[in-house]
Amino acid sequence: MFNRNAGKDNPNNYLQLTFNGDVAYIAEKHSYLLLNYYNYLLVNYDSKELRNTVASTGYSHFRVNFMRKKRLSYEAFTQVQADKARGLELRTLAGGGVRYRLLSGDDGSVYFGTGLMHEHEEWENPDMEQQLIVSDLFKSTNYLSGKLKLNEQVSTEGIAYYQVGHDKTIDRFRNRISGDISLQVKLTNVFSFKTNFNCVYEDKPIVPVTRFVYSISNGIQVQF
Repeated sequence: MFNRNAGKDNPNNYLQLTFNGDVAYIAEKHSYLLLNYYNYLLVNYDSKELRNTVASTGYSHFRVNFMRKKRLSYEAFTQVQADKARGLELRTLAGGGVRYRLLSGDDGSVYFGTGLMHEHEEWENPDMEQQLIVSDLFKSTNYLSGKLKLNEQVSTEGIAYYQVGHDKTIDRFRNRISGDISLQVKLTNVFSFKTNFNCVYEDKPIVPVTRFVYSISNGIQVQF
C-alpha cells in the first residue's frame, strides 16, 4: 500500500496484493504439483469516485504425472482462473494426456506433452454491461517444456503451450498460444540475476479484448 502525489489536491493511492504459492510432492512412481498465483491492484482506494481496479488476476493449477520416470508418462490436470480486469470472470478446465521425454541429462531436460481438455469460460463483454458470454469447448492442448544449463553461470527454463478448439457458434477454430520463460545468471555463489517473461495470445477472443498480453519482471535472487 503506497501513494504517489500527482499534485497538492490530487494524490494517487495504490493497494496491491501479490501471492505465489507452489507445492510439489515427488513420490517414487508419481508426482503431484499445485501452482497458485494471485495479483490484485486497486488505484485510489480511498475515493469512491476515482476508485479503479487495475488488475485482479489469478489461477490455481493442479497436475499429476503418473509413472513419471518412464520416457512416456501420463498426466491429468485441472485449473481455475480469473482475470477480471480483462473481463474474464471465470475459466475452468480439466483434462489429461501423455508426456514424452525428448532429452534428459546433467545439463537439462526437454519434454513434449499432448492431450485433450474441456474448457469453460465466462467473459464480461466491455460493450455490454452486466452481460456474460459463456463458452464451452473441447480443446487439444500441447506443450514443450525444458530446463537447460547453458554454462556454469547461465541457466534457463520455460514452457510453451498451444491450445486449439472448434467453436460452433462462429464455425471457426480458436487458437491460444501462451508461454513462460526465465533466464538466470549467477553473479556470485549467493546472488543471481533473474528475468522472467510470460505472455498469452488469442487469435479470436470470446469478447473484444487485447489479443496479446505479456509481462516482464527482473530481480535479484538470494540463495543460501
